[in-house]
Amino acid sequence: MTDHDDVANLNEVVRGLPALDVEPTTAEQIARRARNDVGRGPSPLRFVEPAIAAILAAGYLAWAVIKVIESLGG
Repeated sequence: MTDHDDVANLNEVVRGLPALDVEPTTAEQIARRARNDVGRGPSPLRFVEPAIAAILAAGYLAWAVIKVIESLGG
């Protein structure tokens, strides 16, 4: 396949798509955000909530184990 074939195939696909029902300003904002995200990996902040949940769960588990040991020993 050549670039010309790719362009022809892309044009054929585009003709089959329905018309956009989004206002031009909204479409431009969406496109701008998408362009800014291209090539970037996911944000490292996605690990914050699971880390906090794991710390809280580990703390609760440690407290429960201590209470069980206290009740068995005392």
